[in-house]
Amino acid sequence: MHYAVSDIHGCFDELMRLMEKIGFSDEDTLYVIGDTIDRGPKPVEVLTWMMGRHNVIPIIGNHEYMMMRVLLPGLKKVDSEEEIEKTLTYDFLVDSNLWFLSDNGGRITAEAFRSLPEYRREALLDYVKEFSVYEDIVVNDRHFVMVHTINEDIHSLSDLENADIYDLGAFLISRPDFDGVWDQEEIFVIGHTPTWFLDCKDNMVFRNGNLINIDCGCVMGGHLAALCLETMEVFYE
Repeated sequence: MHYAVSDIHGCFDELMRLMEKIGFSDEDTLYVIGDTIDRGPKPVEVLTWMMGRHNVIPIIGNHEYMMMRVLLPGLKKVDSEEEIEKTLTYDFLVDSNLWFLSDNGGRITAEAFRSLPEYRREALLDYVKEFSVYEDIVVNDRHFVMVHTINEDIHSLSDLENADIYDLGAFLISRPDFDGVWDQEEIFVIGHTPTWFLDCKDNMVFRNGNLINIDCGCVMGGHLAALCLETMEVFYE
C-alpha cells in the first residue's frame, strides 16, 4: 500500500502509533509531505526513523527549508574571523530570528541537533538536503502529486524540480485557494495549512475536488492523518 502523512512536527510517538494502526511494513511506501520537525518534542527521532526506512519518501516543507537556512551555515566549523564574517551575515541572522520565533518552534529542533555528535548532525542534514520538492505517482490509475503546498500556478512544480533549496522559500509558504475549482486530472495531496483553519469538523482531512489537505494539526492538539492512496481511506491518530 501507498500512504501519505504530513506535518508530523516532531510528534514521533503519534507517528509510531499511526504506523502501527495502518500496519506499515517494508512492503508499503510512505510519502512524508514536509514539516517533519519543529514545535513538537522529538524532531530528531522523526528524521532518524525516516532515514532508516528505504520505503519512506521525504518531501520538503517550509520548516525543513528554515532549518537548512540556519543549520547548514550555523553548524559548520568557524575557526577564524574571516569565517565568522562569512557566517554571521544579515540574511543568516534574519533566517535565525524567523526560525526561532515561538510560532515556528525552531528552537526545539536546534537544541536537539546541538545535543548530537557531529557525525549524526551531518548525516541528518545530508539526508534532509536530499528531500524532493514533490513526487508525481500513479496508483490504481489515479494520478497523485504529493507536495507540501501548492499555489494557483500548478505548472510551477516542474520549474522547481531541480531548484536549489535556497530558491524554494516563497513557494513553500504559499497557500492554494481552498475554495477554488480543483477539477484537474491530478489529485494534489498537500499539508502546510491545518485543516481547522478551513473549518473542518474535528480537525479532519479537507477535500475540495482534486485537492486534499492532510495537515490535521497534530502538534496543535489535532490529529496525525495517513491517507491510503489505493483506497482513499484516512486513518487518524
